[in-house]
Amino acid sequence: MRYKLDKRLIPVKAEESVSEDDILIEILSREEYTSRHHTRYEDHLLIRNLERGQYCRTDLLKDCVIGTLVIPVKKNPLKRPLVFGYYMSENRLILIDDSGEADRMLKEMDKTQIFDKTYPAHLLFELLEYQVRDEIEYLQKYEEHLTEMEDRIMSGRREKEDVLGIILKARKELARVTSYYGQLMNMSQTLTENYNGLLKEEEQALFHLFTGRMARLSEYARELREYAQQIREMYQVRMEMKQNHALSFLTMVTAVFAPLSLIAGWYGMNFKNMPELSWTYGYPLCILISILLITLEIWYFTRKGWLKK
Repeated sequence: MRYKLDKRLIPVKAEESVSEDDILIEILSREEYTSRHHTRYEDHLLIRNLERGQYCRTDLLKDCVIGTLVIPVKKNPLKRPLVFGYYMSENRLILIDDSGEADRMLKEMDKTQIFDKTYPAHLLFELLEYQVRDEIEYLQKYEEHLTEMEDRIMSGRREKEDVLGIILKARKELARVTSYYGQLMNMSQTLTENYNGLLKEEEQALFHLFTGRMARLSEYARELREYAQQIREMYQVRMEMKQNHALSFLTMVTAVFAPLSLIAGWYGMNFKNMPELSWTYGYPLCILISILLITLEIWYFTRKGWLKK
């Protein structure tokens, strides 16, 4: 798919020719890019980076900019990310994508364009902006989810789900998202440096603004990850408190019935010279003493506050 860039994207048919002065945006598959562009150093470097597909990066070369975008899936950041590459020169921007997502993004960007697109760098900036257009709402939903989980833990309600597993998953997802923001920030910083002179001052200013935005998003995501860790620690403390209370309760139950066990063991010896064995009121007296002991122990434990949760 090819587009001419003249304030907005203008589709170019396959048989239509374009001049060298036209600003051309082209979307190629990896196979198409390899077959058409395979003689220059930058082509080999871009293909190698795409094969690795580990993180977002930008390389400023003599007369071009190449890079890769590794975009996490919003619904599940731990899934396999979307990976595509780009090659940008003074009047060309080639996007290398096998998924069809790049073309969909460009069409949606063209419908809701921020300003007239006149240079490839403008379009690259809007493409990066498109990736993070709803990130504040996205992170706020994470914060609301974590706050709701904290409230449930503090209320002491019994959880049917694996709370630690959910928190661990949230921390992993936030770590992936934080890393993504950091990578985009490094990309825009590299473009702002512009040591190959490819970008104009206006374009450098755009990427400088994007760098600041990524720094704020990265900090927000990092704070949410720390918040998730605090909730995890709080949950563990609550569980330890419940376990300690259960052990304390069992200890007190054992202490309450220990005197009764002593009485049962004592009179279970059945020696001949034990007068209580043949006494008429021996059995009722034993019952009365047992009830009295239990009552006194419960009163003592209650006074000390040991029976409270």
